[in-house]
Amino acid sequence: MGTSDPSDSKHEQKLQAVLLADSFVSTFRPITLDKSQPKMLCPLNNVTMLDYSIEFLAGAGIQELFIFCVSGSDAIEQHVLTKSVYGAKNSRMKIQVMKDGSCENAGDVMRALDKRNIIQSDPFLLLAGDVITNVDVVPAIAAHKARKKKDNSAIMTMLFKKVGPWNAATNDTSNPNA
Repeated sequence: MGTSDPSDSKHEQKLQAVLLADSFVSTFRPITLDKSQPKMLCPLNNVTMLDYSIEFLAGAGIQELFIFCVSGSDAIEQHVLTKSVYGAKNSRMKIQVMKDGSCENAGDVMRALDKRNIIQSDPFLLLAGDVITNVDVVPAIAAHKARKKKDNSAIMTMLFKKVGPWNAATNDTSNPNA
């Protein structure tokens, strides 16, 4: 029987993630004007952006996923239940689709989740649904945990990747400062 740090109990919980299924912009219109076709269900190489994101999060070791929708939640939930391999009850990742039409940005989503006391894991992943990536987040999670252990005020780690350079008009990749 030893003493335990209460903050360590959060680390033992399931690793959770929040997938923002709405980018809060209208850049995919008119494709997404029909509320039954949310942006996350648009195909990219015959695979929905939602499926790419779920697969990425599963590969990162996420055990519980909250897909947060402002609109189109019925179509997303139906897709998860019927077309996604992760929608099966025996899946290694539990998925819950949530809706709150009052949210206008990612901050509103985080406040809504906090109000509901949904996120229990520390750390957790927050991913914009329109981000398609194959970055290995496992080392970033480990580095975050190490920083947090040294400094409890280290509450967030953000990953950024510089893309490009390119010039869409000329397809010129020769000038990295363009």
